[in-house]
Amino acid sequence: MPAGHSPLPDRTAKSCPSALCEEGALLLGVVGPGGSVGYVQPPTRISADFVAQAQARGHPERSFRFSGACREGACAQWTGTGCGVIDVVIGARPDDPPGGQPGPAAAKPGAALPACGIRRTCRWFAQRGAAACAICPQIIADTGSTATWQSLQQAAGAGPESASPRPGAR
Repeated sequence: MPAGHSPLPDRTAKSCPSALCEEGALLLGVVGPGGSVGYVQPPTRISADFVAQAQARGHPERSFRFSGACREGACAQWTGTGCGVIDVVIGARPDDPPGGQPGPAAAKPGAALPACGIRRTCRWFAQRGAAACAICPQIIADTGSTATWQSLQQAAGAGPESASPRPGAR
């Protein structure tokens, strides 16, 4: 590659590692008794019957992690440039460069990343690298809150287009 040229941006369709329980989604993991996600290998596509049974038990996203296509701007967690969920969790701002930043969620050098069946297409990994993988098993999609990245920005008085401090930061 000639000097001064950067590689083309990755245009691969991204996967959301925190999707809703819907027919056709991938079952990515199961939330264990300690609250961490244990990953299913390989991720398994779920059927309408699975969805019905999981919903009958109530709040499937509290017990399972699902993956689906990243919906980008059609998702309330979209910051305008990436997923607000992982930015909030690792303490990054939407305008921080990809690959994460030092902090409590940063992966320790040489530490093995969790086994994951979607890493090559994962939105969080593409956005924040190993820091996202290091914290991913601790993220539960449905905690009973209705807060989204966009609602936190509005409450703080900034629009979703803003590159303001971390969502929820005061």
